[in-house]
Amino acid sequence: MAFLKNGYILPVSTSEFDKYKVDHLFLLIGENPLPNYVAAKLLLNDGGTPYLVHTADTVEQAKRLQNILKSESNSSKDVELRSLNDYESDAYHIQTEIREKLESIKSGKIGLNYTGGTKAMSTHAYRTLFYEEIKDKTYKDKTYKKREGITFSYLDARKLEMCIDREDNERIRLKIKPDILPVKLVKIFQLHGLELDPKPIQQAQLPNLAIELANVFQEEAKQKQWFDWYQNIFCQEARKKKQNGSWGEWKSETSLKEVSTCLEKLPKEIVAAFNQESFVTSDSQLSLQEVQKTEIFKKLKHFCEWLDGLWLEHYVLEQVNHIVHSHLVTDYGLNFEIPLKDTEDGFQFDIAFTRGYQLFAISCTTSNDRKLCKSKLFEAYIRAKQMGGDEARVALFSVHPAVLWEQ
Repeated sequence: MAFLKNGYILPVSTSEFDKYKVDHLFLLIGENPLPNYVAAKLLLNDGGTPYLVHTADTVEQAKRLQNILKSESNSSKDVELRSLNDYESDAYHIQTEIREKLESIKSGKIGLNYTGGTKAMSTHAYRTLFYEEIKDKTYKDKTYKKREGITFSYLDARKLEMCIDREDNERIRLKIKPDILPVKLVKIFQLHGLELDPKPIQQAQLPNLAIELANVFQEEAKQKQWFDWYQNIFCQEARKKKQNGSWGEWKSETSLKEVSTCLEKLPKEIVAAFNQESFVTSDSQLSLQEVQKTEIFKKLKHFCEWLDGLWLEHYVLEQVNHIVHSHLVTDYGLNFEIPLKDTEDGFQFDIAFTRGYQLFAISCTTSNDRKLCKSKLFEAYIRAKQMGGDEARVALFSVHPAVLWEQ
C-alpha cells in the first residue's frame, strides 16, 4: 500500500524498476504530460535530470511538468527544457537538439522514454540516442555504431506496463501496479493547468436513501410510482412553472420551508427511508422544514436538486467508497469542474477516481432521452482521454439502461 507523509502520497518500493533507472532521462512532451510524469517518477534515479523535449505547441505542458517535478524533487538537480520550436517533424533539428544535449553529458546512465511527442520526434530521438558517430577521419562518409548503455522505454497504455526495449530479445514488460505509483486527482488536474475548486466531496449525502431509490428503479412499476409522485406532487409544491408549462426554478427558501407533501403514492421503501432520515412529520407528510432541521443541506433547494437526480451521483459515490481499500483506489470524489474555452459552464465529471495513475471518470443521468445519454457518454469519453490519456476509463450510469442499448 501507499503511505502518507506530510500530506503527500508516497509510493511503495519500485525495486522492479531500479535496474532500469537512469541519471539522464529524455522525455518527449505531447499534448498530455501525464505519461511523461509517470516515466519520470518510475525511471529517474534520485537526483537524476529529466530533459523535456517539447515543441512550440507543447511548451506550456512542458513548463507545468517542469514545475511539478521540481516541487517534488528531493535534490537540487534541474529539470531542463529542450525546445524544438516549430520543427516537431524536422529530422535534422530533432537530431541536432538531442545530440547537443547528449554530447554535454559526461557521466551517468542515459535513457529515452518515447511515449509522448510526435511520431517524427520518437523516430529521430530514438535514432540519435541509438547510433553514435565514429570519429575517424579515415572514413570518407559519416559512420555510426550502436551507442552502449542507453535505456529505451515506452508506456503501454492498454496494459498499464512500462516496456523496456531490448535489441536481442523481446521487450521487458514491467507492470505498473496501483500501489507503485499512486497519483491523486489534484496532480492530474495540475498537469493540465487546472485546479480542483472546490475540494471534491468524498462523503455521499443520504447514502441509504440513495440506495433505496436505486433499488426502486430496478422495478418498472415502482419507478413509475416515484416519477408520478415527484413530478405531480412534489414539484407542484416546490417548483415554479414556466410559461410553456414546463418546470422552472425552485421556489424561494421561504416558500420551500412551507412545503409539506403527502407520501401515500410513494413506494413503501422510500417512505421508510424518508422516515429513517427524520424528514417525515407525525401525520406522515414529507416536510422540508424537517429536512432543514437535520442540517444535511445548506439550502433547501439543494435537497430538491438531490431529489431531482443528484441522488444517483451520491449513490455511485457510495459504491466507489466501498471499493477504495479492496481495489487500491488512490483518490476519488464528486463534481469535478473542467473549464472549456468559449463555454460558460465548461464540463463536469460527476464522479472521478484514480487507481494508481489511471483515471476513471463517471457521468450520471436520470434522463430517459437517448440522445442526451449518448451525448453525456461521448463528452465524458473525450474529456477523460484528454485528462488521463489512453489509460483513462469512462462509464455512464443511467436509471434507464434501455435508452442506451435499444436499436
